[in-house]
Amino acid sequence: MFRKSLIILIVLLAACSPTAGTLTPTPGQSGPSALSVAVASNDFATGAPRVPFVLFLGSQPIGDARSVTVTAFDLSSGTPVPGWSGAATPFTDYELPYWVVLPEIPSPGYWGLGVIVTLSDGSAMPAQFTIQAMADVSAPAVGEAPPALENRTLTTEPDLAKLTSDPAPEAGLYRLTVAEALASGKPSVVVVATPGFCESRLCAPVVDSVKAVYARLKDQVNFIHIEVYQTFDPLVYGPEMDAWHLTSEPWTFVLDRDGKVVHRLGGPVSPEELSAALAPLVAP
Repeated sequence: MFRKSLIILIVLLAACSPTAGTLTPTPGQSGPSALSVAVASNDFATGAPRVPFVLFLGSQPIGDARSVTVTAFDLSSGTPVPGWSGAATPFTDYELPYWVVLPEIPSPGYWGLGVIVTLSDGSAMPAQFTIQAMADVSAPAVGEAPPALENRTLTTEPDLAKLTSDPAPEAGLYRLTVAEALASGKPSVVVVATPGFCESRLCAPVVDSVKAVYARLKDQVNFIHIEVYQTFDPLVYGPEMDAWHLTSEPWTFVLDRDGKVVHRLGGPVSPEELSAALAPLVAP
């Protein structure tokens, strides 16, 4: 039964934590060449949540599939009820190729996502995973104005090494507080991540993606990196995690000119995906 296999499937949340290790796929089948799925975020809202995931064939990530089709199944009754169906979007300009789907999830609860992957050789393989959708999410939601943080900047802490664990930091990401960005009348990108301490190939490169887009759009968009940790020895969480009710990292938030969240991007974010999210906000 599809419902039984979905419920017993262990969903991997690849977002980092202080104890996170390297990414391990969740098996959907058995055997050395089995297709498997790793979910790369959490805190999914009802509506049309962004669900990023990685596809593996055996131990190798898939980045060249011809197509990936996803169908959402409502698991609230005894029999799974198929609903929305659509194509997932690949993002291969990232250290680990990933896919994103925006399923229509009308009600909270557990939802099964059935995946059909058409590989580069034309063969098709199925997999499935589950997500939990919530009516009220923890992190700032789309349409909300997040708390106006007075995060540390180079003005209050001139030592860049104390502001970020990034081994190659871009100073431009540490010049504004969130409060200043919200009042600026410009769109903003706020990434909460710890690039030096996240070991997963999914979360560590997120700040690199933000730096790449910053290089092109820094005159039109505010860019802010908030480090997860306030101190590195010992590791102590910064107050921003609690202020924004973040239970995982990395998170990248795209805010419009009014300071409202228009995109909440948990887990991996490639330069291409972030650029696409910003395009309507910087269009002439």
